[in-house]
Amino acid sequence: MIKVHKKSIAALLSLVLLLSLAGCTADGGTEPEAETLFKAGTYTAIGDGRNGSIVVQVDFSDDAIEDIRVVTHNETYSVGNVPLELYPELIVKHQSLAVDIVSGATISSVAFLSAIRQCVQDAGGNPDELRAEIPKDAEPATDTEADIVVVGGGAAGMTAAVYAAEAGKKVILLEKLAFLGGTSAYSIEGIGASESLVHKGLGVAATSDDMYKNYVNSNPKGIPEAFDILAHNNGKAVDWLRSIGAPLTVTGSAFSVTSPREAGKLGLVVTSALKNEVEKKGVDIRLNNRAVELLMEDGAVTGVKVEGPSGEYTIKAKAVILTTGGFGANNEMVAKYVPELKGYNFSCSPGASGDGQLMAEAVGAQMADMDYIRVNYLYHTDGVKVYYMGSLANTGAIFVNNDGKRFINEQLSYNAGMDVVAQGGTGWMIFDQSMVDSIQDIREYYNLGLFESAPTIEELADKIGVNKENLVETVNRYVDFVKNGKDEDFGRPMLNLTFDEPPYYACKLTCHVQGTFGGIRTDTSGRVLNTENDVIPGLYAAGECASVGTYGANPMAVNIVFGRIAGESAAAYAQ
Repeated sequence: MIKVHKKSIAALLSLVLLLSLAGCTADGGTEPEAETLFKAGTYTAIGDGRNGSIVVQVDFSDDAIEDIRVVTHNETYSVGNVPLELYPELIVKHQSLAVDIVSGATISSVAFLSAIRQCVQDAGGNPDELRAEIPKDAEPATDTEADIVVVGGGAAGMTAAVYAAEAGKKVILLEKLAFLGGTSAYSIEGIGASESLVHKGLGVAATSDDMYKNYVNSNPKGIPEAFDILAHNNGKAVDWLRSIGAPLTVTGSAFSVTSPREAGKLGLVVTSALKNEVEKKGVDIRLNNRAVELLMEDGAVTGVKVEGPSGEYTIKAKAVILTTGGFGANNEMVAKYVPELKGYNFSCSPGASGDGQLMAEAVGAQMADMDYIRVNYLYHTDGVKVYYMGSLANTGAIFVNNDGKRFINEQLSYNAGMDVVAQGGTGWMIFDQSMVDSIQDIREYYNLGLFESAPTIEELADKIGVNKENLVETVNRYVDFVKNGKDEDFGRPMLNLTFDEPPYYACKLTCHVQGTFGGIRTDTSGRVLNTENDVIPGLYAAGECASVGTYGANPMAVNIVFGRIAGESAAAYAQ
């Protein structure tokens, strides 16, 4: 048994008291230990965005988030990049991660925030504690008036707003998402430009009459009068876009122009120029404001009911222009009109959910060709958009089904989508090394690991699991077509890939809903027609939400040409 003497206990207590006094301040208080929220420094993390990695760096002091930088990303301009530009300032200012998800850019928003959370954790902080409420800057919802309300901020809507404002009208532009651009912002194609100044300067021989004939001959569902207006005005539209700052200087085809690579993709340069012009014209731009109902008096449209950040309000107007886009992002509507497309992904704007069509239909507007949906097969099965695979299709690659057989004219990517759906919804693009070497974007896809490759066609067939004999026979037959200058199976006009540069590649593609051709029936002045083919006074529509009869034509040209017409027509009505 251990004996403890009283003197020993007293000495021990004295020592404890002495040590405790060392931690006391002069006034008898206890010296607190220095606590920090973070370990100061710079931390890097990666979020998984829609189009690849979002790399973020965050600077921390001991007690605050000091700075946030996006190092690299591949998110779509005017869509996925919106939260990347919006969030850093909000988070640093309020020291809070409780930011709202940007409507229409959910994947990009979540990816960015997940990277920030990881940086907070790496710095020793707790992201769940950074949830202070961020005050909303929205103004109170107040009923108001305008001459013209434009509903939808894509290319057609911005064009309509500009021309209505140029006519001296007070214009309000409503956009339900947090950014302008719509599906037009995604465009990587050309824009129709027959007889434009740029085509004339480049010596392009194709005329507007040639373009008109091409449209009529290749799109039997179209309306000749609408094609005629489009073909003879698209060049002027390009001249106008160039005059407001869109660098459209490169020939895209015999009938189109596009932007130079260094300037950015077509959708980026066009929507950026339009946005700047809308702002210059003094248009009242209201983001995060969704029109939910058309107001009617005595059979005429007299305004809209709106859901805004601060509540519901109404805008009384002399005319309303619907430019809300298609309904490709509304799978319920898509499946209603084309049941085979139920569950398919979409690559249009997430705002293309049929709002305009539903509002117009509710006031008696005629809907036309709602089952005419644009399905594209240029979507990798991993969920990555690979639009530049269309360049391969146009210049030589072949597309086969899962049995190793061709079944379409590969150059008709817009029109062949439903054929791919009928084959089970997936297939393989087959090509050789020469095509990888010739197109920079294809090399980028290769670097992302999106291709399978093999030194021979036989080995490639084994690797991707398609019938070897069929694939070899398909390739050999196609090479014979190239040598003879005629595709006897599907009438493909451009034949130039002879498959003589191994290794050989395969990219597995699936379908996605790229847009809708049908919509609100209008006349060629942009006036909405009812089910009796009579004009609904005060209501106009343009762009993808409208059905004027330009099926299969260049979408961007349709947006600009008929957006202008709708804006001018509405301005003339709103006297």
